[in-house]
Amino acid sequence: MAAYQPIASRLTLRLQVGADEWGKPKLKSKSIAGVDYSADATDVLTVAQAIAGLLPYNLVEAQKVDTDRVG
Repeated sequence: MAAYQPIASRLTLRLQVGADEWGKPKLKSKSIAGVDYSADATDVLTVAQAIAGLLPYNLVEAQKVDTDRVG
């Protein structure tokens, strides 16, 4: 039977860096590798908000992206 085997996890911050000429938000992504695969969602969000607080941009979304091998 096949199963997932964790390879890596990263935190991706989606940041609003401005707006275009029509007022639509301009977004940029920043990724941080080495996140614990089993990290709790509340802890991941807390860290994302803390990092975003150091940046001059607004945090729009935080994502934990897991990479798994199937085997």
